[in-house]
Amino acid sequence: MRSLAQVIGLQAFHVTSGPMPRSHLHPEVEFNLVLSGTARYATVGGEVDLPPGRLAVFWGGYPHRLLTAEGVDFLWATVPLSAVIGHDPLRGAVERALSGEFLYGTAAEGEHDRFLMSRWDRELRHEPAPAVAEVCLLEMHARLARLTGGPRGTAPAEAAAAGSAERMLAVVARRYTDRLTVEEIAEAAGVHPTYAALAFKRALGMPVWQYVTRLRVAHACRLLLVTDWGVDRVAHASGFRTRSSFYRAFGESTGLTPTEFRRRASADGGCPP
Repeated sequence: MRSLAQVIGLQAFHVTSGPMPRSHLHPEVEFNLVLSGTARYATVGGEVDLPPGRLAVFWGGYPHRLLTAEGVDFLWATVPLSAVIGHDPLRGAVERALSGEFLYGTAAEGEHDRFLMSRWDRELRHEPAPAVAEVCLLEMHARLARLTGGPRGTAPAEAAAAGSAERMLAVVARRYTDRLTVEEIAEAAGVHPTYAALAFKRALGMPVWQYVTRLRVAHACRLLLVTDWGVDRVAHASGFRTRSSFYRAFGESTGLTPTEFRRRASADGGCPP
């Protein structure tokens, strides 16, 4: 069965959930804090039980599915990969997450994490102003940075046995702003080039370049919101090599030009839908 591929963005929720009908994946780092109940995820590294009262962080780019048969009460937040990758203080935590590891806070930090994530839930729930979202993002950065030397979680070696598409996802996540070919992605993932594109589309329901483009557009949206860079600089920093390819991909994804996106976000006090 194909995994449902989504783009979630900077979000936070307080939810009570049961089992998911199918695996899903998204290009964000995910924060989970179980308040009550038992949360068991099916992942490419096997089944993982999240410890109640302790923060758990993982990369959503690998297919995962909540297996819990009964409702589990937890706080949940996501931060775009484009907002955390490339920051030196986060490098260790991000690399561990991209390798398939779950990172955990300690039980002693549980009350602090509950306060922090409850505040993210309140402030990110309804189209926050850019300044509010930026403060939440800074707090996420700080919390993620403190996990760099934290307790080891699911061993990265377990994720190494993941399927071809999942290994390609990890390569794409690290290098989506680089010049890439399917052959280079396949080689880095240890997948035969003639099989790579087929395996990726079969697992995700989309070609590898569609997924790469989604990551690049999400990266560009972030740069348009938090910098005053010109469109050409944003395009290049996001992995697009020509202005025309950037405008085409951006328009197909958002329905706007980059300039319209930035103007509407500024006028609305937040990110356009």
